[in-house]
Amino acid sequence: MSAEFSALDSGSSGKTFMAADKEPRVEVRLTSILGLRKELQRRAHQELTQILNEHTFVGFVDSRRALVQHRTRLYMVDFCKISYHLFYHRVLFDFMNYGRLLLQPAPSIRDLALLAAHELDGAANADGVADKIAQRFSDSREMLEEYFHIRINDACCIESMPMLVRDYSPDYDKLPLFLHSAAFSVNWDDEVQFFKTFSSVLATFYAVEPPLAGDPQAAKDEFSLVVEHRILPALKGSSFWAPDILLTENALVQLVDVPDLYRIFERC
Repeated sequence: MSAEFSALDSGSSGKTFMAADKEPRVEVRLTSILGLRKELQRRAHQELTQILNEHTFVGFVDSRRALVQHRTRLYMVDFCKISYHLFYHRVLFDFMNYGRLLLQPAPSIRDLALLAAHELDGAANADGVADKIAQRFSDSREMLEEYFHIRINDACCIESMPMLVRDYSPDYDKLPLFLHSAAFSVNWDDEVQFFKTFSSVLATFYAVEPPLAGDPQAAKDEFSLVVEHRILPALKGSSFWAPDILLTENALVQLVDVPDLYRIFERC
């Protein structure tokens, strides 16, 4: 699938945001993808969806939680947990219609895989595991390019990744783990299970994670800006179906309702 691209400011050294230049959307007819979309819609919680679609950002509680308001109620949300579901949703509902994130220079899949293999499989097995990961992605590169805009060149280097939220770039330090998980945790044999598990692994890669305590303040400030101006706004409108599992994950908790506060003040 060909496309014309226009560059956007990434604010990220060595990485360039690219977005399709008014390219007509591809109509998705794969029954597996359509079925997974319907599954998301069936599992959606109507009230949660409305809250997140219509919320107003109030402020941060800490590095993974924020306060949002919906009508007269104040909620605390775990935006790290919610971001996983946002990206899983975007992978399926924007399937084949993503923008592109160009990786410049394009990193070697084997080199990245070797980093993960040393950590997860031990030094003795690292080379063999890295070879399997590189082979898996090399063998699947046409499919990954067509469906996910993951472009892999002849040297088995990653040239692009999908843009799931406009102007948002994931933490590329997580690429080695993404490659390892995609190679060994994804079901590559069954079509429905492949799209479901690969989408989940991709969403995990894109999900935001709080900065470490020892990170520079500038990095912490940038993270807050990304959450406030990229992640939370992406939940708004009518494009996100909030799954009911957010309740069991305690990803959204009501703190107060303004009418209740009035009644408290009246008794004082």
